[in-house]
Amino acid sequence: MVPDSLRTALIVVTLGSLLVLSSVATGAGAISSQPTTVERPTQATQSTATDAADSPSADGEVVETFTNRMSSLDTVVMTYEMNMTFDSDRTSSAENRLWLDAENNRVRTETNSERMETITVRNESETVTYDVENNQVSRFDHTDEMGQQTLIDRLVTENEFTYDGQEMINGEETYRLAVTPTETDTMADSTDTTLWLDADTYFPTKLAHDASGENYEYEMVMDIRNVSLNEPIADERFTIDIPADAETPDDSPLDRTTYDSLSELRTDTTQSVPSPDVPDGYRFAEASIIENTDFSLLSLQYVTDSDDVFHVTKRQNSSTGYDYDETDRYEAVEVGNHTGYYAEFEHEGTTTSILNVNCDSTDYGISGDLSKEESIEVAESITCE
Repeated sequence: MVPDSLRTALIVVTLGSLLVLSSVATGAGAISSQPTTVERPTQATQSTATDAADSPSADGEVVETFTNRMSSLDTVVMTYEMNMTFDSDRTSSAENRLWLDAENNRVRTETNSERMETITVRNESETVTYDVENNQVSRFDHTDEMGQQTLIDRLVTENEFTYDGQEMINGEETYRLAVTPTETDTMADSTDTTLWLDADTYFPTKLAHDASGENYEYEMVMDIRNVSLNEPIADERFTIDIPADAETPDDSPLDRTTYDSLSELRTDTTQSVPSPDVPDGYRFAEASIIENTDFSLLSLQYVTDSDDVFHVTKRQNSSTGYDYDETDRYEAVEVGNHTGYYAEFEHEGTTTSILNVNCDSTDYGISGDLSKEESIEVAESITCE
């Protein structure tokens, strides 16, 4: 039998992995199946949102009962929908179906979004992911690996829950908890995370997370529905029927080579090396090539005596898939006969400019301590391939 501590950790890491990796997860919906009766804190039922101060004795009881609820679950089946907003103008959503067998340490997740459809099965020895659209299968052997336990430990030790009142969501009574990480998120200036629990099962029914930094804003809401707790799950659910012709993507490590001179770089590579016209005061510093069989990124670095720096990058055989026209962050600019996309980012009082130009088979980037005009001039001096 799996120890309660490990069972709790497995459930928490499954429901809350986004809390560590992207900051949070969980959502609103009705609980469709009730497990063994759970003792509830003694307090009056509320039909509207109430402040925690109205029932201070419930604070520790709700959190403790929630923790006990997690440790009592052997299986969970649920659907959860994630809706994310980046910088107020970019949105993304995905619907996921989850089967969790904590007793046998195995998980199946099916993910559907506008960009992907994947099936992932994880057990004690390996994780297998099948990309349905691209007919590709990836396998990760984690026998004797401690990475999952480390992530579990972080989820358990780096977050605290505080009772914050009651609230009706979709006609269902919930307990609202504030989630506070015990470790500071160095990338975010401020974060706000709220978790809602079904008042009967103490299982999460909604989670919302807001984060903002100097150069970004991020919002995410996860809604959970079609939940079944402690019901048997067939062994067949934790296998994937992978087609015989499924391909395995190249996951070989990237090879990085650094060059101190342009002549050495041109001698060593078969690809063409950009020869940009650089602004006065800049000189070549170093170059590098990062590549594997499916990807190549060539980078040239230029510096001044006053430590100003900018980079010219050339990327082949790998499209970013980013649609610059879908965001207000980048400004479309003319770069010769092509369209470039320009943006400036502020960080700790320093402005970094970025100009991206997509040619027929190659993407070029100019980034660093250059003005908009200087960036365009450098880009226009590069032969577009």
